[in-house]
Order: sequence, then C-alpha cells, then structure tokens
Amino acid sequence: MICKLCPRECGASRENGDVGFCGQQRKARVAKIYLHPYEEPVLSGEKGSGTIFFCGCSLRCVFCQNREISHGDVEGTEYTAAKLAEAMLGLQRAGAANINLVTAAHFADTVAEALESVRGDLAIPVVYNSSGYESLQTLRRLSGLIDIYMPDFKYISSELAAEYSAAPDYPEVATVAIKEMYAQVGKCVFDADGNMTRGMIVRHLVLPSCRKDSIEVLKTLARILPVEDILLSLMSQYTPDFAPADAPKNLRRRITKFEYDSVVDVAVSLGFKGFIQSHDSAKSSYTPNFRE
Repeated sequence: MICKLCPRECGASRENGDVGFCGQQRKARVAKIYLHPYEEPVLSGEKGSGTIFFCGCSLRCVFCQNREISHGDVEGTEYTAAKLAEAMLGLQRAGAANINLVTAAHFADTVAEALESVRGDLAIPVVYNSSGYESLQTLRRLSGLIDIYMPDFKYISSELAAEYSAAPDYPEVATVAIKEMYAQVGKCVFDADGNMTRGMIVRHLVLPSCRKDSIEVLKTLARILPVEDILLSLMSQYTPDFAPADAPKNLRRRITKFEYDSVVDVAVSLGFKGFIQSHDSAKSSYTPNFRE
C-alpha cells in the first residue's frame, strides 16, 4: 500500500519499510509526551496541555523550532494504537486540559484508531496541532474525533512556501484544509473556566522580511472564515537558533518590532481576536527538550 496520507502523496511503501518524505515508516513514533505549559492560555489550563509530539513531518520547514524531531534527529519510541490510547488516558489522569496531537498527519491511521478506542473514556478535548499542510482525505478520516483544530497558516506566497518548505502548493492546500477543519468543528466554545472545548485556533508565525506575506495571510484567512468564530494566534517567536547554516540570510535574524507590530495592526483592523506574543518570546528556551 502506497502512502497518500499527506498532500505530497509521495507513494512510499511505508508498511514495507520504505521511508516517506516525512522521514518515517508506517509505525507511529513518538518523541515526547508531557504536560506542556506554554500553549495558548485557553489550551494550557492549570496543569498543561497533554501534548504528544510525533516524529517526522510532511512539511519539514528549514526554520522549524522542533527541528530535532521533524527532521529525524530524534528517533523516538514506537507506539501502537493501543499504546497511544493508554498514553492519552494517562495524560487525562495526570490532569491534562486536553490531548494535543502535534504533527500527526503521517500517522493519521494509528491516531484515528487510538481515538476511536478511547471515545467512551476520554472526557477532555482532542486538539489536532498541524502545519496546515493536510489532505482532505486524511482530515475527513479524523472527522468526529477532533474537538479543536490548531493549524498553522504559514504562507500565501507559493515562492516562500517553495523556498522554506519545498511545498509550492502550500497556500492552496492550507486554504482548503483550514476551511475543512472549520466545517468540522465550527465556532469556538469554552467551559466555565475559560478553557477551550471546541473550535479552531489558527496560528501564524511572522518571519523576518516576510511581513507583507503575513498581512496577505491574514487577509486571506478573514476572507475564507468568519473572524468572529475563530481565534488567531499571531506569533513573534521566530528565532534563528534552529535555522541551518545555509538558510537564507533573512532567516538568520529575529523579526523587528516594526515587522511584528505592522502585522498586529492589520490583525486588529480585520477584527481578529486571540493571542499576540511579546518580543521576549523569541527564545530557544521555549522549545521542549526532546532528548530528555
């Protein structure tokens, strides 16, 4: 069986030991499971978001802050659907505000099987934390199993998407995927404590020298979704610590206050609600240690 779980449809026979563009064979591998305190406040709760970081990635951006796991430096641990289900229940017992699945598309079959098996026992929301580069077929396989979608919307420029993620079709793919995610979960819902229980948070990371593209991303998002129904997480946390030595020159610096503030101004003018980061968030110390 050839793999078509992500939009690349690389056709790798992952069940037979071949490695896909994601860098992974068919069996799910997990890099880290823990209570993550640094997600958006509506997801972190009192004890943290129950985060499951999967190894590999179908996008593999050159600047990825989770580079150790997305680019294959950390091997991780093999997880069956049953083992993954038990990990989810363990996070729930530990007081997790939700189950947060980070970059799970290339293991979507295993994830779906695990979620189906805990449907009657899991009493906390399930978050699908995604690059935004998702196939409709995979998203529809997950329909009814995900409570909160949290995709990135990285670029509207196919040139930037090609240069930084080797995915010139990213803008088109992400636009369609984000519309499908919203169709599945609808507008944001919160419990009495202000924790999110259903809905959508769209993340966008402002990159150095790319503020004009960021502005176009926000305009596109406002055109395809009702801004009053979703939350926007506008991030200033880009740090060059994780960019390779041969990365484009602009990715070897942090963004300026002017760059970020100009994008924030547009977000406010378009009516977005959500989260804006302070400039001191651009630190590598906020990235989890995947070797612990």
